[in-house]
Amino acid sequence: MSQIQIAERYAKSLIELAQEQNKLAQVSEDVLSLEAVCNHKEFAAMLQSPVINSDKKSAIFKQLFTDNMDTLSYQFIQLLLLKGRESLLPSICSAFIQQYRTIRKIRIARVLSATVLNEAELVNIKNRFSAWLKPGETMELHQKLEPTLIGGFIFEMGDQNCNASIKRQLEEMKESLYDKSYISLVEKR
Repeated sequence: MSQIQIAERYAKSLIELAQEQNKLAQVSEDVLSLEAVCNHKEFAAMLQSPVINSDKKSAIFKQLFTDNMDTLSYQFIQLLLLKGRESLLPSICSAFIQQYRTIRKIRIARVLSATVLNEAELVNIKNRFSAWLKPGETMELHQKLEPTLIGGFIFEMGDQNCNASIKRQLEEMKESLYDKSYISLVEKR
């Protein structure tokens, strides 16, 4: 069985257990926090290291997470340590988040802009494109800076997108000018 399949099974088990205990929202917050910690280079190296034994890893997890996590989340981490699967933690977190979003019907949307958009602008964009959602779905909007856009934004959700950037408008103008000048040159001959 591949590492991805194993991670998906662990994630599914955690989701099912969290649902049984009515703790899915809290556990999902814990997993998001855990994923952020797993993205730190030193922490990821510690997870992969065969030199650091499971007792030391357990002590590190206890120090970092005992007071900051739901009991279920912490016990799940302890289970991974006991089974020697701590190296899969980043993959398990990713699989959990993906499965959680599917269950909650959360669609990921991304807005690229030349400058940081304020909260009101993000809400406006979110409201404008909420029509793209199916009934019961919600949108999780992520912002990314793309200075080459000059101004405006690009909105992407799944395979749908809307390019309202100044860069695109300038490119269209440029193409339009080239097309018209070519046609006028041909007509003069």
